[in-house]
Amino acid sequence: MTNYRFLYKFMCLILASLLISGCGFKLRGSADVPESSRLVTLILKSGTPASFEQALRRTLYQQGIALLETAPYQLAIKQVKENRRSITLDRKANVDEYELLMLVKFEVLNTEGESISGPLVARIERIYDYDADAATASYTLEKEIRSEMWQSLSERVVRQFVAQTH
Repeated sequence: MTNYRFLYKFMCLILASLLISGCGFKLRGSADVPESSRLVTLILKSGTPASFEQALRRTLYQQGIALLETAPYQLAIKQVKENRRSITLDRKANVDEYELLMLVKFEVLNTEGESISGPLVARIERIYDYDADAATASYTLEKEIRSEMWQSLSERVVRQFVAQTH
């Protein structure tokens, strides 16, 4: 009796796997990168935040895009801006909410260094609550939000790169 249950569960698992793979299901963040876009030279402007650089390199690696000095395309990061500003205040004039804004200006270049995309921009903003009574927790929350934003921004840059080189 237990052998049949195991066999039944195993067959259900196999069937579910086949159905999911057959319907075109893909994990979030994964994209179809054409073979022509799988090699890129990364050119970073000096002063690029290390958090963004790490997120961008991680995203390129996850998408199967290799970094090479002599690649057919160059991804040139021209400017990275980060801004935090207060949005609302409570009745004691303490900050209640902050807005984080991150912006990346970049171009896709060919092997001769000529732009094939023109100037491109990826931008993300997020508003979060700040609690002055729990400053450490708010700082930790902001740090996590910044990390997620850098990752999301790098995914946008890579998607635009793939679209330009496709």
